[in-house]
Amino acid sequence: MATIHLENHTFTTLENEKLLDAYLRLGITVAFSCRDGACHSCKQIAISGDIPPKSQKGLSASQIERKVFLPCLCVPTENMEIQADIDPKNFTSTILQGKTLLHANTYQLLLEPTLLSPPSFGQYINIRAPHGEVRTLMISNHPSHDYFIETHTPDVPEDTFSNWLLGLSLEDMLEIQGPFDSSEVKVADTNQADLNSPASTTTPLNTQAFDPEKAKYPPPDPELWTALQEGELLSVILNDFYGRVYQDALLAPYFHGTTMQRSIEKVFSFMRQVCTGERTYFGERPKNAHHWMVISEEIYNHREALMIACHRRAGLSEAMSQRWMEIERYYRQDIVKSEPWARAFGSTSLPLEGFGEMIIDAGSICDGCQRVIEAGEHIKYHLRLGTVYCEQCNGSTVA
Repeated sequence: MATIHLENHTFTTLENEKLLDAYLRLGITVAFSCRDGACHSCKQIAISGDIPPKSQKGLSASQIERKVFLPCLCVPTENMEIQADIDPKNFTSTILQGKTLLHANTYQLLLEPTLLSPPSFGQYINIRAPHGEVRTLMISNHPSHDYFIETHTPDVPEDTFSNWLLGLSLEDMLEIQGPFDSSEVKVADTNQADLNSPASTTTPLNTQAFDPEKAKYPPPDPELWTALQEGELLSVILNDFYGRVYQDALLAPYFHGTTMQRSIEKVFSFMRQVCTGERTYFGERPKNAHHWMVISEEIYNHREALMIACHRRAGLSEAMSQRWMEIERYYRQDIVKSEPWARAFGSTSLPLEGFGEMIIDAGSICDGCQRVIEAGEHIKYHLRLGTVYCEQCNGSTVA
């Protein structure tokens, strides 16, 4: 057990309790998705206290250096002081403090260090022009030693962004974003970034709004249904696929609390409806079903490769495999995202995080301390998960 200080909360964890479970038990609202280290959406920073190595699984070197960790994997071994991980996607205002011509076509720029987390040599920043265009530039000094952030940029006379940036005077203000490692620069505002910048040379997360005019389902494909032996081969593929998914370190966390059989049945009925046009699927559409899942391009591509391998093992032809994958890709923009979406019913958006309170009218079990909750007791419940927590958990233990 450990005493935890998180912003305006102070509490004690239970024995072998992960921090995220403690937050849920105590009614502390934090961002999270997969609950097992795959999505990294629950990141926080340790101001003091030992960070268990397991809780930094999959983080970048710069994140580890900043003492970022994952509460969903962290069982504290000693007292800790914690704060939220500041989102580097937020732009901040800075001031141009230096502009020097280094050689024929390159200028050195010196910027006030106003980024939301400390930058390091070799990392990247994004600069946003007033007209919305974004460019990515590398940090070419050690700001912790030199104070200013130094970056170099070419003078391209016919380029609007270059003309704006190099037309700035000392003490002029501009907007910057970051810092990012080379593997993270795709976090930039890629909708407006220059196509030649590092921010757009990698595949961006899909952050576009869902198109309400898009059909709910792609056109029926009876030939694919025939190739799937009217469901017989589909069952073989899905049993193979989910048998692997539930053992996969990246994918299994997204199926917490859902049985493998239930997952297979839902996808079977969904594929049958898409292929035949029959009304056989009564679940939620992919956008709502996956609304809480933070799934990156890398995780999505990993899942896709796993599915294609199952097609091949089952003997599905390459042509029919591609037709299956076209159905899945039809919903890709509903699934790949950098943060959860609120679940929607018509024009109504349901709460994404947070807790409700009620007097329970039937007995239950507390998801925090596992004690029996009697009818008539006051409880808190998580709005998305439906987990319930007794007064003993969410009462006097939080300051």
